[in-house]
Amino acid sequence: MAGKPVDENISLMLDGNAVAGLLYELIDVDMTVASLECASCGRHGEMGSLWALVESPGYVLRYPDWQNIVMRMTVTPDQIYLDVRGAAHLRIPKKKLLINSGDD
Repeated sequence: MAGKPVDENISLMLDGNAVAGLLYELIDVDMTVASLECASCGRHGEMGSLWALVESPGYVLRYPDWQNIVMRMTVTPDQIYLDVRGAAHLRIPKKKLLINSGDD
């Protein structure tokens, strides 16, 4: 019986929340709710819904349903390399500023 080919990397993947801390360090906002559009097919999704392959020298994020690679990230001691060629756009929520009302 022939079945769907199994991607051996699936067992190593986590959801996109696995890289949320690193992205927060880079961009200083919660990136799990950032919206992406796939550059290949135009589908939409949120960063937190992506699969993250973290068992490699860098991080690879892809859509779970069609597995297009959306983002690659490599961290060195003094730099973060970010490749988002797989996304037609990345919509990042603005960080809400807390304004002191002077009532304290």
